[in-house]
Amino acid sequence: MGRPFMKIAIIGSRGIPARWGGFEKVAEELGTRLVERGHAVTVYCRSRYSDERRPHEYRGVRLVYLPYLAGKFLETPSHEVAASVHSLFRSFDVYFVLGCRASWCYLPHRALGKAVVFQTDGLDWDRRKWGFLARQYLRLSYWIAVRLGTGLVSDSRAVAAYFSEAFGRLPGYLSYGAVPAAPAAPDLVRGYGVEPRNYFLVVCRLEPENNTDLVIRAFAGLHTDKTLVIVGGVNYASAYVRRLRGTPDRRVVFLGPVYAPGHLEALYQHAYAYVHGHEVGGTNPALLGAMAAGCCVLALDVPFNAEVLDGAGLMWTKSADDLRVQMEYVLAHPEAARERGAMAVRRVRMAYDWDSTVDAHERYFSEVLVRGGSRG
Repeated sequence: MGRPFMKIAIIGSRGIPARWGGFEKVAEELGTRLVERGHAVTVYCRSRYSDERRPHEYRGVRLVYLPYLAGKFLETPSHEVAASVHSLFRSFDVYFVLGCRASWCYLPHRALGKAVVFQTDGLDWDRRKWGFLARQYLRLSYWIAVRLGTGLVSDSRAVAAYFSEAFGRLPGYLSYGAVPAAPAAPDLVRGYGVEPRNYFLVVCRLEPENNTDLVIRAFAGLHTDKTLVIVGGVNYASAYVRRLRGTPDRRVVFLGPVYAPGHLEALYQHAYAYVHGHEVGGTNPALLGAMAAGCCVLALDVPFNAEVLDGAGLMWTKSADDLRVQMEYVLAHPEAARERGAMAVRRVRMAYDWDSTVDAHERYFSEVLVRGGSRG
């Protein structure tokens, strides 16, 4: 028997189709699959990151574009304020909010008995880009989300355990999925000026907590003719990015964000290995994408990454020397690198299947509605 029909708002991403980061990928994959199951889904979007034509619909998902203030700190909260006001007067059954940076703006929703589910993301206040006041604000906003939300979920059991200890409420576990892609043509990769199987790959927003600077330092110590390909950018002026791009190592290639359909998947598939330096997030869609593509993954040894890989990759401590040793190992043992890639695909199929993931979200949202908007 199917779940009851639901009208669901997804708020907190930059919009779909996914052209930027993890929340966008989640909004697209989850939203379109819920529509396929007969639900009505609306995703709130920011025009800067969306299709220039600003379509009103994408694969059955309704798209709403609202204004926001530009800037590193103001963009997300200002867009959420606009989305919260717009959505308050719409008859949604569930408001699924990705992140907790503006949790206070859903107080009217809760006062009216509406079901608001917050996705905790990672430890947002630990991101090094934030100053003291921003960190304090984020802690307060997360504290409000924990106490305000009808539902509270995390994409990582390690993050859920942290929230339980720090805030006294254990979030439910709703993670993400990934799909092993069909083989991609090598010429897609060559179009970026690199050769298949001849590069290490990094895919991330270029922010300090993702440790791209450390990856570049580790790579600089390698005696190899392979390149280091870095995919990603930031949406604000960044001295950190300027320092990264100032590396004298001509083997380092910055591609910026890659939006063309199938191109990022091709870059994953034809990489020699994927390096993941995220340290404050939970389950990262870029990591899942690399695993689904059969990459040999070298991941920073933090609980969130270890949980996702569960032995299907190599871990490194937060040290350029340690990462360099791991990179040297996979260069010297190509058969071991291929086996780690095969292990990663098996891990994704077992633990991060999108159908099972959507089942879990659908079930959780239905249970929230049965509770009638009361916190649980």
